[in-house]
Amino acid sequence: MSTKARKPNAGSPKIPNSSLRKDVREALDRLWPEGLVEMSFDSDESYFCAVHPKLQRAFHRIPHAQLLQEREPAGGPIWWDGSDPEEDPPDEQLRSRSYHLFFVSPQGEPVTFDAEAESITEPEFMTDEFEEADWGEGPPAGRILGSGRIGWVVAVSLLAPVAVIELGDVITYDDGSTTDAQIENYGETEDGKRIDPEELFRTTHDAEAYQGLVKLRAQISDILEKRGITVLPAEEWRKAAPWLRGGEDTLPGIEGRAIRVLDAFFFEEL
Repeated sequence: MSTKARKPNAGSPKIPNSSLRKDVREALDRLWPEGLVEMSFDSDESYFCAVHPKLQRAFHRIPHAQLLQEREPAGGPIWWDGSDPEEDPPDEQLRSRSYHLFFVSPQGEPVTFDAEAESITEPEFMTDEFEEADWGEGPPAGRILGSGRIGWVVAVSLLAPVAVIELGDVITYDDGSTTDAQIENYGETEDGKRIDPEELFRTTHDAEAYQGLVKLRAQISDILEKRGITVLPAEEWRKAAPWLRGGEDTLPGIEGRAIRVLDAFFFEEL
């Protein structure tokens, strides 16, 4: 999208010809009456606190599926395996989010795949022999093998009872590292065209595997809807909300970026 975020005109209707659904538009206006999207809420006071245990139990109980990953909205320091929190500085700093994330995957081989990643030699293995070697552009690299699972990334906003369900994957490597599920997880062709992950799965797997994936999505959607959480289709959350602008501490505040419905409900603290 090329539309730039703009400040709302005080006292005048906000984009009266907006193509957004009425319930989505009303929720955004209620959340951000001044048109500024920012991390200004207390997650402990969110409606989600009461519904979270119910969602977690329901996802665990889906037949022939697994809740493989869950990401809390609160950020903070984390230490990797082998690090001592009492002695070592944090290995990573997680950003606070305005949403809770689940990753639910079907069981069975159709959703599994092999993976590999490039590994840079760790500093403790940098002997004098390595130091004297000609690394070129960097230290010696190796390959780490891993296994991945395809499944549904379920993001539930803490700001309002809305959610998105998108196809994604997680990978666990032989060194113990794991990738995080992402709401938007897609590749691009050589000419820059977006590859839709669901369409790719449909065309590379048999009908039974695809139907199983579709059925799981419907089950997840039903669980959310029964608990009063509206699932936004992709065609709705991709729409622009041009009257909104991002605060200095939120990702939608990146200069020149049009804020979408997704960004207004689901964002991270910078």
